[in-house]
Amino acid sequence: MPPPSEPVEETERLLTRAGGELKTERRKRGADVARAAIVHAAATAFAQRGYYGTTIDDIARESGYSPAAIYKYFTNKEALFSHLWNVMAEQLQKLFEESTRMPVPFSQRLRWLLSKLGEILQSSPDLLIAFIGQRPYVARSHPTELERQSFRQYKRHLMQLKALMEQGIHERVLGSGPAEDYANLFVGLLYEFAYKWVTAPASADLQHHEDRVLNLFLHGAGPLRGGK
Repeated sequence: MPPPSEPVEETERLLTRAGGELKTERRKRGADVARAAIVHAAATAFAQRGYYGTTIDDIARESGYSPAAIYKYFTNKEALFSHLWNVMAEQLQKLFEESTRMPVPFSQRLRWLLSKLGEILQSSPDLLIAFIGQRPYVARSHPTELERQSFRQYKRHLMQLKALMEQGIHERVLGSGPAEDYANLFVGLLYEFAYKWVTAPASADLQHHEDRVLNLFLHGAGPLRGGK
């Protein structure tokens, strides 16, 4: 039989390479699916049990993957939580930054911010609850790297909200008190807003929760304005 011609050899090389690239792409897609499932399961586990109460075995049971499979993507529980933390911290940072730049009155900026947080709650409730559940308030003598990271991010968010509150003071919607105090108060209300919505019946109205938070922040604990 005569030796194959050069075009045939070239075609075979191209087919072999294409087959290899296809297998690589399939493996990558499979890895992406597995990683996403592990991250989703971790958010659920952290939201239910908290960071310190959750183990890799818990996440493995929730995800359907073995602990060994989880360790292929994340070196330990802290690395997995750090990934979740960074994802949510980035989303919140963008929201807080944008709220200070909007050319609308202060109360409308607050309304917009609550609405956007509501969208996150509806699309990723476990992720947001896992994030706010790790509240870095207590200073420990030997904090972990995760605690230091979460505290730095918390302070960054607080400063962004402080800038927003300063705008409210300038517009005379808020009193002349320290803007940082208002920011801390608003953070507390946001946490309550998130927990209240997540534990509410499926038929609950998100708009109603937003109205209550806004009324409580702007008008205090007296009778609610607008009959809501």
